[in-house]
Amino acid sequence: MRLQDICTKYRISDSYLNSKEDALLVAASSIQDLIGEINRSAERGIDENTKQSIITKMEKLTDFLKDVKNTGV
Repeated sequence: MRLQDICTKYRISDSYLNSKEDALLVAASSIQDLIGEINRSAERGIDENTKQSIITKMEKLTDFLKDVKNTGV
């Protein structure tokens, strides 16, 4: 898989993903977003829908990182 394929698969602008290092920055930003979402939910308690949403996003992030690892760059 090429980085351009990853951009298409995960709907990321190809201007953000020019190298594996860029992919790490995208992942770090996603992790920060998830931390914020968890912190906001913690104030009022995490309901089941929010919990499942966070889990799904984390699984997608895991798949993204595995795809990036396997690129030919």
